[in-house]
Order: sequence, then structure tokens, then C-alpha cells
Amino acid sequence: MKRGGRRILLVLLVAVLALTSCLPPPLPRVIKLGLVAPFEGRYRYIGYDAIYAARLAVREINAAGGVGGYRLELVAYDDRGEPEAAVRAAHNLALDPTVMAVIGHYRPATTAAALDVYAAAELPLITINGWLTETRGVAWQLSPHAARWAAAAIGVTRGAPSEAALWGEDSLAAALAVYGATDTADTLPEVIFSTLPPVSTAARLRGTAWSGVLVGGPALLSAEWAALAGDALAATHVITPYPLPTDIPGTEAWRAAYQAVGPHVPEPGLYALPTYEAIYLLAEALTADVAARRTPTRAGLLAVLPETRRAGWLGEIVWTQDCWATAPLYHYAWDAAAPRLAPLLE
Repeated sequence: MKRGGRRILLVLLVAVLALTSCLPPPLPRVIKLGLVAPFEGRYRYIGYDAIYAARLAVREINAAGGVGGYRLELVAYDDRGEPEAAVRAAHNLALDPTVMAVIGHYRPATTAAALDVYAAAELPLITINGWLTETRGVAWQLSPHAARWAAAAIGVTRGAPSEAALWGEDSLAAALAVYGATDTADTLPEVIFSTLPPVSTAARLRGTAWSGVLVGGPALLSAEWAALAGDALAATHVITPYPLPTDIPGTEAWRAAYQAVGPHVPEPGLYALPTYEAIYLLAEALTADVAARRTPTRAGLLAVLPETRRAGWLGEIVWTQDCWATAPLYHYAWDAAAPRLAPLLE
């Protein structure tokens, strides 16, 4: 009986080993990062910049071993550039406990609309082109303070800001108002500062015989503005913390890798590099969080993000008061064909 029992036990052990050897390997642990951008509608060009850049960064990071033993997974939502859709996307991401951080929403109005959702969920947010007046302790702005942007915009005109028109109601417009620029409904002076979207800026110029200097933010560097501006295009100057990748030396291989992410991917645009750098910035913060606590959490990420540094294509990213205070600023002037880099006076 004893000998028979041993034989049965041996057979069972061999069977168990055989079965376990056929099982698939355990699934890798995953950290999810949210990306919210307009993938449809008027601002879809922003979303295309963002999604290909984010996919490239995630692919590279995972190929290099991931983040502290975790693989990154991208969860993308379309907010169409609309505040209501932005809030819905934020709720969906906040309810998923495996989402550790979000990048978005690429427009001031949509970013501001969703901010309270992220704050309530204590979900870290990296904003691109967000220009928030408050960050609620969960948002880090991948852009300089609005006051720095305004100083650079004023420098373009070399004139009296109090004699300029100011169109817009966001934080950039508020920073320009400090210099004395005001909204004008009846007259169009020689200098106009506009932080409005391209379609709204074009609507205010339509039917006028205005000629002068128009200064705006990143939105006026878009193909949409080129299509709507008419004669005002050649008068347009843009101040942006996000350069076109073709204007950054040494990016040829990076641009080729970006276009290889999928079929028929166009050249990367304005929002590609900041999205790419934001993914890497979060990966470095997550690595620090995993090293300190083993398991990544939103609270842990919020704790390490203020001290996280990133040196990449856009220079060194260092946080100051939840903002990238030392961000380089670029001045583009439109000609009949394309925007060109121009000297920047602050």
C-alpha cells in the first residue's frame, strides 16, 4: 500500500507539472495613463499630434523594460474640444483605479472644465496648452506662467500696449490686460492681441479692412488659422512654448520614428513633442514612486511629481509652483506659405 501510494503521488505530481508547464506565462503588471484630446471635430489636428507621440513614447518605454516592472498602457478619450465631453472623459478615467495619471486636454476651456473631476479623484494631470489660473493641487502645467507669455507677446509689438485691442477671457488675456490692453468692440487699432480660437478671431476680423499686427498663442499656429485668416495671415505673430519639431535640431530620427507609429502618419505638429515629453516625465515619476512604495498609487505620484525632472527635446522641465516656469518661448511669424521662426524679445 505504501509503495502504491507513492506511485499514485508520483503520477499526480508529474501530471500537475505537465499541466502547469502548459499554462501561459503570467500577464505583466500594467500602469494605465490617460490621454484626453480632440480626435474628432474642429480641433482633431491636436489629437492626431498627441496620440501618435504618446504611442511612440509608450512603445519606447515598454521596449526598454517598462516602469519598475510595470508596462505602460495608454487609455485615450476624445473630448472633441468641448467642455461637456471633457468632463465625461475625466469621469471615466477617474473611475478606473488603474489609471495613475492623465495628459490633456489641450485647450484652456476643456482643461478648466475637467479640473474639478481630477481634483476630487486626486488624479494627477499634466496639462498641455491648459493655462489654468488654479491647479487644485493635482495639475502640473507643461507651459510657462501666463505673465511670461504676455511679456513675450508685448515684446513682439515694441509699441504701447494700452493702444492695442485685446480679445479673449482666459488667463493669457488676463496677463495681457495688466499691460493696459483692452477689448475693443468698435475700433480696430494697429495692434491686436487675440487669445481666442482661430474661428472666433477670424470672425471678428471678417468684413473689415484692418491691417496691422496680430499676436496670439499656439492656436494661431494651426492650419485652421491659415485657412481662415485671409489677409490677416501675413500679419500674424505667434508666441508658443511648443515649437514645430522641424525647428528643433537633431529630430530627424525622432520624426521618422513618429511617422512609423502607424500607416499614413503625417509630420508631427505643434503638440507632438510636449505630449511625448509628458509621457516620459510621468514614467520617471512612476519609477520613483514604485522604487519608494513598490506599488504605484495616485497619492504616491502626486508626492513625487513636484521633484521630477525631465531633460528632453524641449529642454529641462523643472516645476515651479505647478508650472514649467523656465519653458523656452518661441516666436513664429507667418508669411504667405508657412510660419517661420523669428527673434523673440521679452
